[in-house]
This record gives sequence, C-alpha cells and structure tokens, in this order.
Amino acid sequence: MNQEILGELENTRCPEIIKILSIGKRTGRLCLTNGAETANIYFQEGQINHAQCGAFHGEKAIHESAIWGSGEYRFYVDDTPDMLTVNHSVDEILAESAKQIRQMERITSLIPSNSMVYELEPEFKDREITIKSIQWKVLVHIDGKRSIADIGQIIGLGVSDAMKVFYTIIRLGLIKEASETRAEKTDVSIELPDTPFVSSIKDALTRAMGPIAPFIIIETAHDMDLDLLNDNMDSRASLIETLSSRIPGESLSLNFLDTMTDWLNTGMDNQ
Repeated sequence: MNQEILGELENTRCPEIIKILSIGKRTGRLCLTNGAETANIYFQEGQINHAQCGAFHGEKAIHESAIWGSGEYRFYVDDTPDMLTVNHSVDEILAESAKQIRQMERITSLIPSNSMVYELEPEFKDREITIKSIQWKVLVHIDGKRSIADIGQIIGLGVSDAMKVFYTIIRLGLIKEASETRAEKTDVSIELPDTPFVSSIKDALTRAMGPIAPFIIIETAHDMDLDLLNDNMDSRASLIETLSSRIPGESLSLNFLDTMTDWLNTGMDNQ
C-alpha cells in the first residue's frame, strides 16, 4: 500500500481520511486544500505526529481542517515533517474533531458562510451586557463592510473560531446581517496610488491577509499620518514594519517583512 491517494472533500471528509490512513498504518503527508487554505497532516505508521493549517500547528490545525466540506485532498507517501506537534492518539483526535463538526453544523444553520457580512444591532448601545474579550475584539471590527473571514484574519482567528464568536454574539442580539445596501459596499474597491512601491506592498499584504489588504494599508497609513506617495526610505520601512505587526500568524508576518525588505533593498522603483 504505497500508492498515493487523492479525492474530493465533498465525498470524503478529513476525519474519514485520517481513519483510513490510520487503519492502513500509512506513513506520509495528507495535504488538504479548501480554496486558498491549505492543511498538511503527517503520519508515521498510522499515527499523526505533526499538522499545520495556516498559522495553526498541532491538533488545532487538524480540528480546523476537519470541518471543511469542500476542496481536495492528496496523500504523499513517505513525506516526513521537520517538527513534531501532535502527541494524542488518532482516536482521541477524531473524538474531538467529531465534537467540532457537530458544533459547526449548529453554527452553519445560523451562519451559512464565513463570507457573511454583519453590522451592529441599533439597540446594542442601549443595552448593558457582559461579553468576553475576544467577542469585544470582533465587535469593534464589525462595520457592515467586513466579512467574518476578513475580521478573523485581522485579529488572528481561524475559520472555526471566528464562526463560533459570531454565532455567540448573534445569539446575544448584538449584531445582525448587513442590509443589502450596506453589504454591497464591500464590493467597492479601494483605490491606492499607482506606484511600484504601493503595488508591491499591496500584493505582498494580499498574499498574507487576503482582499482586506487595501483597507489595512489605507487605515495604517492614516493612523501613521503617512503619505503613501512619500518616497522616504525610513517612512517606507516604518510602514512595512507596522503592517507586518498587523498580520496574524508569525510565519505570514515574517514572510511579508522579508519580501518587502528585499524589495526596498533592491530599489525596484529606481528612484
């Protein structure tokens, strides 16, 4: 049984694949993709010893990918990890993943997709209510424009965790689905200066944070009182460093910082 296996997650979900690989005592890497998201789960003779999904490692990465209902998977024989992040047995991991899936099924009955856009309930300010810090972090970013996925990226939450927080604050009556007029505003593009530097920083930040990147650039430049047309190297370096600090996930942040530092060092705009 050394052949690779592949298929669609619509037909076989991640927990089922894990069980098959465990029973077969397989060694290698299970790669799952769901749109722009990718997860890798490593096996050693049927036991999981490492997993990574976005900024998450270990069992959290497995639970994050276990809820995916679409996408593709492929098993690469004998691929080995460069670190070990999973200590629990496959049975324990699958039991917890089953709980996560049941919970997500309840959530998706209320929130069909992480592309949903919400706005504050008008009566919210007139109510006295106690909420957790993570719920407050989400609330301050809800503006009728950003989607659940956008806000999750900004504050460093995975898909499942972001959906859980939104589910709770919807049930508390603090937010409601954005009206069609408001939601349409999410399609309005942000116009950034057309310069080599701004284009490069937009491309690099989009790879790290997705379509919210132009908003983050404008917002950060405004907070720093910085003109994006300013060609001062110190100002540009300061902007890059500040933007990197807003990227959730150390790896993504470092990649962005390295990419833009290299760009500055090569002087690609020849100024």
